[in-house]
Amino acid sequence: MNELVILILMLAGLSLVSGYIFHRTRRIIPYIHSEAKVRAWKANLIPDPRLYEFAESAKTERILTALEDTGYQTYLTGISMENGIELEEVEDSFNLFLNDRYSDILEIVPEEREGMIERIVGIVNVHNLKGIVIGIERGLSEEKMRRYLVPSPTFSEERLEMLTSAETMDGLLEYLEGFEYSESLSEALEKKYEEEGISSLLRALDKAYYQTLWEEVRSKEAQRSVLETIIGTKLDMENIKMIMRMKKDDVTPARIDEFLIPTYHLSDEQIRSMTSAEDIDAAGEVVRDTTYGPAVREGLNRFKETGSLSDLEKVLDEQFLRGCRRVSRTQPFSLASLLEYIYSVRTEVKNLRIIIGLKEAGVEPERIRKKLIVGREIE
Repeated sequence: MNELVILILMLAGLSLVSGYIFHRTRRIIPYIHSEAKVRAWKANLIPDPRLYEFAESAKTERILTALEDTGYQTYLTGISMENGIELEEVEDSFNLFLNDRYSDILEIVPEEREGMIERIVGIVNVHNLKGIVIGIERGLSEEKMRRYLVPSPTFSEERLEMLTSAETMDGLLEYLEGFEYSESLSEALEKKYEEEGISSLLRALDKAYYQTLWEEVRSKEAQRSVLETIIGTKLDMENIKMIMRMKKDDVTPARIDEFLIPTYHLSDEQIRSMTSAEDIDAAGEVVRDTTYGPAVREGLNRFKETGSLSDLEKVLDEQFLRGCRRVSRTQPFSLASLLEYIYSVRTEVKNLRIIIGLKEAGVEPERIRKKLIVGREIE
């Protein structure tokens, strides 16, 4: 009898283990292919030492030549280097590279997660809308307006052409009817535009993007922990950056509140304390004991030396990349690897733009090095 009971228990245990293995396997199978592809892409990211070499390079032409043995090769081949570099051509090449990377990511992401990734890379669409708004404000021709735009894997070229044909803000809203950002833009145009100008429209677009992104994250069941950790941290850092910038410009707490986006680690009380703080230092003290405390202290120390908040934003961006890397390592068969790659390759392109733009402007290598967002590896 005892042997029978033991046998039944063993079979029940095996059933539970088998069920767990089946559930676990079914969950990770869609990510096996994408994980392999992303690992290969991440291996091809330009390491920090090589970025520093680019910063030290005597000429921009040498940087572009050095990039010929990277994934940028096919995008830079048409750039003429005989009579100097045309920065617009380099920008266009980088934009095409990023667009193709986003398209590649959308091809390998599991189908049920495609909408989430589309939402994340949809920051490109916000960039384009902001460019069109700026173009209309400045009275630019359709041709010149298009210089502000970049290719998008989720927004058709035909629709972009239609939007760039708008000559007024009202005309733009008419073309945007039914699009997800039309309501936010319309509200800002009606309530704040006359008083505050174009900045109110640009900030409204940013806020709408991050709000809808967070709503998408919170609506998920699967992958929610990974998404909340990475995207939530991103939102917290965007709030910190915005509060600090507006504090520097002496913007009132009530006005800052209007542009805040959802938070994750930071509580509503902490955000209120930051917005109502007397100055930047006092705002930084609010987050001293949070996960963002060390980066904020380092950034503010540099701010005292330079008067620029770009150093604060840089150290926060570096902390964010390390955080993405950490989650990716602990949750390999999930969206974490894809998200880490998206933000890493976006940062890589930003670094190359910094290097080439400042090199063409004659900025010395040491200053260029200090501007780079580096240190993806976990310390």
